[in-house]
Amino acid sequence: MGYQRLDPSSNRDYFIIRPEKIRWFNILSLFLLRRKLTSYSFVETDSSEDGLRADILTPLVLLIQKFLTTIAKPLKYFGLVLEFVLNLVALNGGIFGLIYRIITVSLVIPKRDAANFRSMLALIDDRLNLAESSTTVLTQFYPYAESLADISKINVLDLTLFASKIAYENEAYVTNVVNNVWKMRLVGFYNFWNKFLNESATQAFVFCNKASDADLIVVAFRGTEPFNAQDWSTDVDLSWIFANKLGNLHLGFLKALGLQDEKSFILGFPKNLPSSVEKPVAYYALRDKLRALLKENSNAKVAITGHSLGGALACIFPALLSYHNEADIVGAIHGVYTYGQPRVGDAIFGAYVENIVRKTYYRMVFRYDAVPRVPFDFPPVALFKHCGKCVYYLGWHEAKFVDDVPNPNYFDPLFSVSMYANAWGDLFKGIFAAWTEGKEYKEGLVSIGFRGLGLVIPGIASHGLRDYVNGGRLAQLVPKSMV
Repeated sequence: MGYQRLDPSSNRDYFIIRPEKIRWFNILSLFLLRRKLTSYSFVETDSSEDGLRADILTPLVLLIQKFLTTIAKPLKYFGLVLEFVLNLVALNGGIFGLIYRIITVSLVIPKRDAANFRSMLALIDDRLNLAESSTTVLTQFYPYAESLADISKINVLDLTLFASKIAYENEAYVTNVVNNVWKMRLVGFYNFWNKFLNESATQAFVFCNKASDADLIVVAFRGTEPFNAQDWSTDVDLSWIFANKLGNLHLGFLKALGLQDEKSFILGFPKNLPSSVEKPVAYYALRDKLRALLKENSNAKVAITGHSLGGALACIFPALLSYHNEADIVGAIHGVYTYGQPRVGDAIFGAYVENIVRKTYYRMVFRYDAVPRVPFDFPPVALFKHCGKCVYYLGWHEAKFVDDVPNPNYFDPLFSVSMYANAWGDLFKGIFAAWTEGKEYKEGLVSIGFRGLGLVIPGIASHGLRDYVNGGRLAQLVPKSMV
């Protein structure tokens, strides 16, 4: 195909794991026998070459995916009930207010599509007001953080953080926040079609800082939803497709952006695709919208952002634009800002992204956040690598640029004590945050309860956007030469 592969010995164009076909005895046999992966029915590839045998982490990934497949429906319904109950309590003024309203027959019933309904992410952190221009400490303490600088008195780092945060909410909520709280202009809220899931499974929204003559256009992707097992399974999935000069790319993330053929990248992402009003496709619809907006606002810059799975989409999106020679859009990109982003491609893809966005791609990781440590970077099966500048938060008050984070594959037992110690430390910091940091940082019972989950699964609580917001507003960057 004319492009050098990361692994010259491999002639595969795709490697697909079907989680729904995994059986418990398959996982056991991989743990014990380390057989060739291509000998299992849940693996599809265009080559049966010898040598691709399971390592210690591969069956662990399959175990996680099998478990997530098993609990998918119970987890979904548990989330629906929990969010309803928490909103019911919140909308009625707390437990005592709820009792009073029941007695007085004035109960407020939550509606999932209402502007006052909050997802679990917003229940954990309901802050909406943006930081004032130039007040984010991160933008002041590192000479190479050009793209973290402000545009037209907008604190871009804080804005992308909050855009990533509200991307989890419904359309009415997002519309109210962008138009009425931030006093900006919502261009569109989108539910994009994923042909492989046969549903509208990718969400994003676009907004401008002004109704006309905008200086900044923001594209924000929704990330991994807490009670969506499919999202979590996608994050850890080892499936990939060879994408020519883009290298090997994570198959699940490409599907979320609109891949049309899971076994051929050329057929899967043609330069143009017929549009569909009923089933819009993320990459093409957003590309067309950016084209139109940049014509209307010729001096505008573009910021692309997302948290978790949304960060993965934010990373791949500009690479696809460059691949299709969308020079006007790529040239207008002010920055790509991702928070708790999983790995999305191999070293070839990393080099490609760093070349097209140069100094404008920032990947934020808070402590032992589990998601940036998957899919694993563990050859020969898992060849996923991170790219871009990584801003690693050691806590709320200190961050540094790093090439790689501690415990890069999450399961290293040498980090167990440190991970649990951090979880306990973050729990107590959250409890006393209102006194140590100010009223803005006060945490409610839902947030404290979420931090408690980190005592069971360390790194999960660190994935919450509350810590990313706190770090973005409080942390000072340690120059790399001092690390």
